Amino acid sequence: MRLKRILQLLVTAFLGQGLTVLMQLLVPPFFLKFYGQGVEVYGEWIALSASVNYLGTLNYGVQTYANNQMTILFTRGDIPGARAIQASAFRLLLLVLAVFMVGGLVVFVLPITTMLKLKHVGPYAASMTLYLLILQIGLNMFFSLLTNSYMAVGRLHRGNYISSAQRFLWIISMAVGVAMRSSFPMLAALQLATLVIFTVYALFDLRHTERVLVPSLRDGSWAEVGRMLKPSGHFGLIALAGFLTWQGPVLVIQRVLGPAMVTLFSLVRVVFQMSRQILSMASNVIGQDITMLVGKSDWSELRRLYDLSERIVLFLIPVVSIGSLLMCPLLFHLWLHDRIDYHPYLCIEMAIISAVLGLKEHKTQFQSSSNEHEELSTRIFIGYAIMLAISIFTMRVWGVAGFIVTWLAWEILQTAYVVHLNHKLFPDDAMIDNSLLRRFIIFIVAAFALTSFPAIAAAHWTLPVSTGVAIASTLLLAVAGYVTFRMDELRVILMSRFQRNRPTEAA
Repeated sequence: MRLKRILQLLVTAFLGQGLTVLMQLLVPPFFLKFYGQGVEVYGEWIALSASVNYLGTLNYGVQTYANNQMTILFTRGDIPGARAIQASAFRLLLLVLAVFMVGGLVVFVLPITTMLKLKHVGPYAASMTLYLLILQIGLNMFFSLLTNSYMAVGRLHRGNYISSAQRFLWIISMAVGVAMRSSFPMLAALQLATLVIFTVYALFDLRHTERVLVPSLRDGSWAEVGRMLKPSGHFGLIALAGFLTWQGPVLVIQRVLGPAMVTLFSLVRVVFQMSRQILSMASNVIGQDITMLVGKSDWSELRRLYDLSERIVLFLIPVVSIGSLLMCPLLFHLWLHDRIDYHPYLCIEMAIISAVLGLKEHKTQFQSSSNEHEELSTRIFIGYAIMLAISIFTMRVWGVAGFIVTWLAWEILQTAYVVHLNHKLFPDDAMIDNSLLRRFIIFIVAAFALTSFPAIAAAHWTLPVSTGVAIASTLLLAVAGYVTFRMDELRVILMSRFQRNRPTEAA
């Protein structure tokens, strides 16, 4: 575990989080402001995007497995083997892109506007938008594999900077397009153009900085492609399960409750997605080191990484999730200018979901970064499919809240299962324990119980009062969490390690 490498990734994670916040500050409010009936128009854009986003699961599957395996082989000194994995992955992605380009034409004969109950976009425009989004997803597979290839040599932060630059151009182009009231096909074309520009740049940068990582199709083989299909497919199942959770509800709500409720659900969810990104950073930045330590079979150091990162995540979850909940009245006022009312019960439910997801994603990182994910993938995919099917009925009875309660129940069950898989990952002489986790469960239940009253009452308070209570409560949570999860002890450990490694540690 190298602190300098983790800190470099932390910087890129903060940059990525900043871009996410920028996107949410610009794009949704611009839709609401510049389009007539902006709430419904934005809901239809979300529904169109959600209808094809599941194709991106193929990217997650191939790219995640290939980059993890490349890194493991590079760490062990098997450079030809690593290049064979990379080249075979590119062969597979070329095949996928060809299928997308030809198979995607089917959208021009499907009744898209009828299927999604679209009112503000015509049939041809809807079909063209979907086709351009499909091409964007296909090209993004190549771009992601290129930028994540830097992980093999311990320089993932460089690839992340390139990805962030692409996202920044994407956000600005989308904001300008929405401000100009561009058609949906034009917005999709702008997104595709940013990917074309930065895919070319990523190839150029690899050639001049890490030539050994420049992909060559000749190094691969179709036999290797066949061998990577199963593990890549299991990663794809994990991503497809994410689609069922994040995009599936949008489509169901669009059909059952209409675009206005899609917008309400999406905007409330966005607030906690932004806060959840802070929690994800503590998990994502250690992914590169997890893969390298697994490649070295250094289980004692991996156990140390697990313990240190767990303390940070357990400390951050209540502070970030509950802090975001209490700040919701101010966030909605500044962000949406009171176009959408504050719904306290919906926000409380989403805050609890955010807390559970923060915990689960930390534990899942150890399975996915070590390529020990196959047992997990099938179960969560089936579970999410069942969850979504059940939520159709609960939404008809309780509306959007019905889906969130169903979602929460499944996330709790899934988190317990992932913790079980973490135990199986480590050998007996480096076994993890759950003492801090048990302490966290008691802490988070008490924290939500104590803060539920101000969260509900804030709907009737003035903004200065609700904001003051939010800040004070968050600070108290931070102090209590600092003591509960022994963060002072962690600070001493990290400082001593940093001072010991600083003179000799390489990037």
